[in-house]
Amino acid sequence: MLKLYDRYILNRYINTVIVTLIAVVFVYILIDLFENLNKFLDAKTPFIGYVIVYSLKVPIIISQVFPAIIFMSLLFTFGSLNKYNEVLSLITSGISYYRISIPIIFIGIFFACFHFAFSELFLPITSRIYVQAEQEYLKKGRKISASKDNVAYQEGNDIVYIKNFSSSSNTAFGVSVQRVEHGRLIYRIDSDRMVYRENDWVLTGNKRRDFTDDSLYYSEPEKIIQKFNFTPKEIKEVELKPIELGYFELKEFIKKKEEIGIDMTKWHVELHSKVAYSSVTLVMILIAVPLSAGRVRASASVNFGISILTAFTFYLIIIMFKNWGMAGDLDPLVAAWSPNLMFVLFSIYLYLKVRS
Repeated sequence: MLKLYDRYILNRYINTVIVTLIAVVFVYILIDLFENLNKFLDAKTPFIGYVIVYSLKVPIIISQVFPAIIFMSLLFTFGSLNKYNEVLSLITSGISYYRISIPIIFIGIFFACFHFAFSELFLPITSRIYVQAEQEYLKKGRKISASKDNVAYQEGNDIVYIKNFSSSSNTAFGVSVQRVEHGRLIYRIDSDRMVYRENDWVLTGNKRRDFTDDSLYYSEPEKIIQKFNFTPKEIKEVELKPIELGYFELKEFIKKKEEIGIDMTKWHVELHSKVAYSSVTLVMILIAVPLSAGRVRASASVNFGISILTAFTFYLIIIMFKNWGMAGDLDPLVAAWSPNLMFVLFSIYLYLKVRS
């Protein structure tokens, strides 16, 4: 059962989380706006375009910075409590630091679950809409778009649909090419695969249908060479990002790709990282609580500096392990969860230090 001091600390902490989150999101948007201002001006984006783009980007920002916000807010909260010796008063009255931290740890579990639910249910939808808004207001004239099912390209009279694309081999699978003139279908080519070679696209496993006013001609040419103005690099840039898919959508996406022989090691790392990154929120709290108690042995500024360094180190290690996993040097599960395990052990060490 929550005591009065539990409710007091939690109330201070949650208010700090809200204020810090708003401040960080605001600063993030300002910095991003200055970096992309020339793109907005070149695209002659109306004011409503700015509003739409950054309104849709807010959920993406929150997802990225949320663990750090939780960490920083706890430092601010306990720093304020320590400043007026409120924590010390509780300890001298017989309440251990472990008991004080229990409600914070439970709310850390809640925040971790919230982050995962937010990333699973809300973030993919807003991310897809954000990509569309970004293309409309910052990248006007782009002819390639992506959905969960395929990549579509249109230029002039040609429309190309690509079911799957392998970045490693520059090969497209499940390809449909359609030529439309004056609202009438001229021909359609359905191909098993399309490979990029020497500035040309080579289609194999073809079924071609040519339409005239009153006839249909069917053929199965072994190889067709097409010149399209898009390259594998452009397809890679427009492919769905992991952030645009929820955990279960991404799992299904990986399964479909692997069924046709595409190496999905990178995506397996991203899949495991979705859960692992949400749990970073709890790990951050486990680290922040004992660090906040350290002012008994060092100045507040020193502890704050060490805490900031810890947060950045955590993010750096996460990136390093993800890169090793994507390169195939580590199992995807190990690459996603190793940083969390390392810092949980570090938090246990800090708790033991506080106790001693």
